[in-house]
Amino acid sequence: MKPIYFPFTYISEPVLEAFSAFFKQIVVYQPSSLNVPESMQKLTDGGLLEIRIPVKGDENKIDNILKDYKSWANIHQGSELAFFKMNPDKIPFFDDSSALQIKADIKKKKQKQEAEKKQDLLLNAKIFLHIAQEFDMQNWEINRDLLLLEEKELNLIDNLKGEDELSFKENNKDKTGGIDSQSDYMTIDRIIAWTHLLQYDQDMSGLFITNNRSAIEHIIEKTPEAKIVLNIDSIPLTNSDDEKREKWQNSLSEQLELIIGNSLPASEGIKIKSPFDKDDGKKVSLTLYLIQDESPYKFFTRSTWHKTPVKGTNKEAGVNNTLIGFVE
Repeated sequence: MKPIYFPFTYISEPVLEAFSAFFKQIVVYQPSSLNVPESMQKLTDGGLLEIRIPVKGDENKIDNILKDYKSWANIHQGSELAFFKMNPDKIPFFDDSSALQIKADIKKKKQKQEAEKKQDLLLNAKIFLHIAQEFDMQNWEINRDLLLLEEKELNLIDNLKGEDELSFKENNKDKTGGIDSQSDYMTIDRIIAWTHLLQYDQDMSGLFITNNRSAIEHIIEKTPEAKIVLNIDSIPLTNSDDEKREKWQNSLSEQLELIIGNSLPASEGIKIKSPFDKDDGKKVSLTLYLIQDESPYKFFTRSTWHKTPVKGTNKEAGVNNTLIGFVE
């Protein structure tokens, strides 16, 4: 049972570590084979992360447009990240006119294409996700560096006062370990763009997971029939008893597969408890929502109101229900 991360295509090491408290491996989509973050490639070496590209193609076109966009952003706004800070309600390239307008600005030519020409929604989604991924990666790196700087400053103060370094760890443990650090910019639009990739994934598990509160709140708000089937905390991020963790994860995975395949009545819920000690270090929690009798394809296209059916994919096989997980 491999949970699929949404609606982001970039995952940091702390977020992956939190997810790994519950699951052996996490799947993260990539919009294309271009510019896969090096930090994520390194995380695949340990087996905790699978990088998946659901649909390939148009790499040259995407590469050229991204280069043009970076040039355009530097000329017009001074930074390729400025778009997200200055225009939170717009998506680059995602509507029918913006891509054409940007090209016109870059090339200093009049727009000559026909108004009726439809933009390639999948291509636009890939480009948007690439830009969002770059933003998320840089945002994480900035936050990480700020936390490291703050840690050094507080340790220096503790040393000057002659106090134990534990005072920093106790007072600041929530800051250093927070995993809800993904951007809240354009959450709904991210879900829509990410759904374009989902539709091409022929190996989806039926379980989707996020650490972003805005994303889970939007999904649940639009899905009043979603039912909580598991709410568990006190799972440590690290534990010396790897055998105990593996056994517990296997049990959880087996029950999730039964629920997704309708082999276990949803009314029974998931009966599993934490086997770990309460004083076993920092904890994370998992809440699982069940959307019954709706496959992931139907659910995500319905919840985003953005249906772009993909021909020739096996969207329904073996997946009767959808599970949405929130880790914090």
